[in-house]
Amino acid sequence: MNLEPQKTSEIRAAGGVARVFASLAILVLAALTILVVLDVIPRSAFAEAAGKTAMVAGICALAIAAIGFLSRR
Repeated sequence: MNLEPQKTSEIRAAGGVARVFASLAILVLAALTILVVLDVIPRSAFAEAAGKTAMVAGICALAIAAIGFLSRR
């Protein structure tokens, strides 16, 4: 167990990677929404997957929050 503080460059790099993934997720969701609005993807097909996707996203958000809470001490 390393009790020394992390370097700020390591913290910034991890934050940068998280921002990139979050940005990509937002862009993908926006693209899917645009395709549904333009009726390229039928609403019925999207509705089936939307509920499950929301539940998975909620679980991931809670897991990330819990890990963040536990790692701060």
